[in-house]
Parts: sequence; C-alpha cells; structure tokens
Amino acid sequence: MDPQLKRLALAAAFSPASARLGRALRERSPDRHRPLDYLKHLPPAGDAGALRDPETLAPVLHRLADLGWRWLALGDDDYPPLLADLEDAPGVLAVRGDPAVLAAPQLALVGARHASADGLDNAHRFARAFAGAGFTVTSGLALGVDGAAHQGALAGGGATVAVLGCGPDRVYPPRHAGLAERIVQGGGALVTEFAPGAGPLGAHFPLRNRVISGLSLATVVVEAALRSGSLITARTAAEQGREVFAVPGSLHNPLSKGCHRLLRDGANWLESVDDVLAAFGEFRRTLEHSPALNTARPSGLLRHFTGGVNDLDALCRRSGLAMAELADQLAELELEGRVQRVAGGYTARTAPSRD
Repeated sequence: MDPQLKRLALAAAFSPASARLGRALRERSPDRHRPLDYLKHLPPAGDAGALRDPETLAPVLHRLADLGWRWLALGDDDYPPLLADLEDAPGVLAVRGDPAVLAAPQLALVGARHASADGLDNAHRFARAFAGAGFTVTSGLALGVDGAAHQGALAGGGATVAVLGCGPDRVYPPRHAGLAERIVQGGGALVTEFAPGAGPLGAHFPLRNRVISGLSLATVVVEAALRSGSLITARTAAEQGREVFAVPGSLHNPLSKGCHRLLRDGANWLESVDDVLAAFGEFRRTLEHSPALNTARPSGLLRHFTGGVNDLDALCRRSGLAMAELADQLAELELEGRVQRVAGGYTARTAPSRD
C-alpha cells in the first residue's frame, strides 16, 4: 500500500485523537503494520472504515497531494524531533511546504485575536527580529497577533510555520488564505494533525496550541486576556519544559493582564530580542534533554531514536543497519547507559546536564 495513503488513513481514523495514535505508533511502525493492526487502539468515536478500506481515501490523497500536502508519521525521519519528545505527540501530521523547517530552531509567537495597534506592531517587530536572528517563527494563522507574527517573519526574510486547527483541505480564517500561500512560498510550512474534512471546532484549538509550543524552543505571548488560548499555550509550553516569555504592556490595556499574570508567575520578561538570545543556555538544556536531538552521542545510532519506545524494525529501517550490527550497537549503548531495553524495544536515556 502507498505509504502516504496509509498515513492519511490513520489520520482520518483517529482524528481528532491524534495523540492516541501517536502512542500506538511508538510501538507499531506504519511501514511494518497494516492499518487494521491499529483497530484495537481506535477510540469509540474513531472512523474504523478508514482502517478497513483505506482505498476510499485515494481521491482525497491525490487531490491534496497535488496541492503539496504530505503526511508524516511519528517515527518518520522527517517528523519534527522536538514534537516527537512529547508524550502526547500527534501520530500523523499533514504538512504543506518544506518539512525540514519543522526541525529548525523555532520560537512560538502568540497573542490576542483582537489585538491592539501596539500589540500588532510588537508582534510584527519581534517576529521580524527573531527571523533576522535565525529563528523560525511559529504561530496559529489566526487573526490578530498570529497573523502579524507570520507577516513579520516573512518581512524579515525568515521562514514561518502555521499550525492549523482544522483539516488540510481548508484555511481558517479564510481571509488568511493569501498569507498561507506566502508562508509556503517563503520556505515555511502549514501543519495540521487533523484529518481532511475537520472543521475549526473550538475543541481543536487547545490541541493545536500544544503543537505550536511543542515545535518550539520557547513561547512568546504578546497580548492576552486573563482567559485566553494564548495563556493555554503558555501553560502548555511550561508543562513541556519549554521557556515562556511575555511582553509587558500598559496597565490600562485589558489585553496586558494575561502577560502580567505570566510575568508574576515566573515567565521571562521580553523587551527586545536580546532577552531571548540571553536564554540560549535554557535552550541548550532543552536540546540536551531531547532524545531526538541530543548531540552528545557515542554512536551514530542514537540519531535514529525518537521519544518513547523504538522497536527493532523501526530502528533497522531508519538506520539502514543489518539486524546483527544493530543488535551489537544497541548492546554497546545499553552497557554505556545511553539506552534502556523496555517492553517493545528501546528508549534513549536522557543525557545528564553538563552545566
């Protein structure tokens, strides 16, 4: 079966429970198992028909592939490594644009949809400065701060990633369709964990927000009310072990209250790009604690590990090693304490901090 059709079928069957699919994929590679093999993992509201007869999705695959969409499964070489470290990583991502940008150092920049003029200006300026400093700017394509962040990154000659809260067959909000095209043409990417046909439901946006923060080394909040999706994104980033920055604002602006609460709760103060650059030590620790990105390796085999359980078939496929050589290297890494044998395969041990 076409590997892309298989991945689309899995996405369609499990959407919006993509994290549940992710847990299943840590044990079962889609290149080694049939779609039906995932039936026992399907939630009650899942689409079993997509697993039983994936060929019905072939027209959808061809139509979206012609537009540049492709599907990445957790465990694939080009699945974003920082996202793979999350316990609730999406099982399958639909990506339009350059998937390599998903592995680049990213900063999430989020904020209010009904932002003030100052908020929009700050989002644009910071995004442009981050792009100039070599970061990819990641946001949610929403009106307000998100749109200004994407535009600022493009104005700075950088790449930007838009994470959608709907399926790949639509752009939400529709007025940002042109911006979405500019993101792709500018070397960035559109990303969604939702299946074709999925609309921009309210329940989708907290899920989308965890992907925004999960792709990124840090999350920057420009403006936010006390009850807002941006604060959810910031809280999720902190739970993921990522840095959080907040931009202080006027005491008379209700959209500054969320940022001020984040600052009281320990978020980093952000006035200039230098404040972000000063956090490189924290970013380094994030990278050193990432099984997918850890560069302190005694063997090249560890670069083929993702977060969670890595089964032998997947490691064999990713590394290109013969099974005997793979077993020898795994034994060596186990003796060195770099990997641990668990049910279903091996996990990479977290490297100790060298600070």
